[in-house]
Amino acid sequence: MNAQKIKILQVIDTLNIGGGERVFVDMCNILKENKEDFEVFYLLESGKLHKELDTEIIFYELKRKGKWNFSKMHQASLLLKKYDIIHCHFRHVYRYIALVCFIFRIKSKIILHDHYGSIDVNKKIPFLFNTFLKPKLYIGVSKSLSDWAINCLKVNNKNVFTLQNIILRSDIIEKLEDQTDLVLVSNIKPVKNNEFAIDIIKKSNFSLSIIGKNQDQEYFNKLVTKQSDLSIEIIQNIENVQPILSNFKLGLHTSFSESGPLVLIEYLAQGLPFLAHETGEVAKTLKPYFPEYFIDNFVVEEWIDRIVKLINTPKNTTLMNTVFEKHFGKTDYYNRLKNIYYV
Repeated sequence: MNAQKIKILQVIDTLNIGGGERVFVDMCNILKENKEDFEVFYLLESGKLHKELDTEIIFYELKRKGKWNFSKMHQASLLLKKYDIIHCHFRHVYRYIALVCFIFRIKSKIILHDHYGSIDVNKKIPFLFNTFLKPKLYIGVSKSLSDWAINCLKVNNKNVFTLQNIILRSDIIEKLEDQTDLVLVSNIKPVKNNEFAIDIIKKSNFSLSIIGKNQDQEYFNKLVTKQSDLSIEIIQNIENVQPILSNFKLGLHTSFSESGPLVLIEYLAQGLPFLAHETGEVAKTLKPYFPEYFIDNFVVEEWIDRIVKLINTPKNTTLMNTVFEKHFGKTDYYNRLKNIYYV
């Protein structure tokens, strides 16, 4: 395979707003820029972020209604057999594709690109992953995920790769009419610990915007009740947060567990200082440069003290730009991805 281009299919269920979906878009655009031979396959339909893909990228929609519809499985198999590598994003997508390939005896290489964000609190092996559907090629977006694949899933060490998330920097700047002091970019669900950010506002004079998609209605209702009468707004309709980050004084990240987290790269790309709970691969990369941006507890008073100090400290934009280009630049990312494909 090293002597010629291989044909690759990038597979995801749909491109709704989320960190893994954003990585998918940026990866595809980088592959297109580098003239790799690939196409995109949606198990459902394209989704909101599809419009951010290069318009020349060929895509297919399965529009599957149920997981086990045999007709749709057969339809998928006719497409899958045309590719050398099938690159599956997310565990549930991999499981479906691996099963289709097993049933229809498709010999293409299948990669599981694991974006699972709760690995620090849940190391359970997903259904069927320790059977004939066990991944043979695995990409984790953090070392924690790669270690899990080797130690728990027992994937061969030489077939496990760590590919830290990146983003493509946006040069667009949008001004908001209503600005708050702090911003928490995070989908809304318990593992993201959005509630803690509200606790910070309760005990301080800061205002806060929470930007993210509601992924747990019961938890969302709890947040809405809790933020009543506070200087907090919850925004759900922003597809690309980078252009508006310059409107805030400081970014927050309060999640219990993350594989990335991608949002810290977005803060970095736009020169926005932040305070984050220390979890995920990106945190490990950034902490040596910005130790003051990370905290390893959930003590409200300590977060408030640190927030005050960070807001009143001039930001080092030069260092932020340098670190972004060194660790999250698209050239290095493409080279690492290419090494996986042509292994």
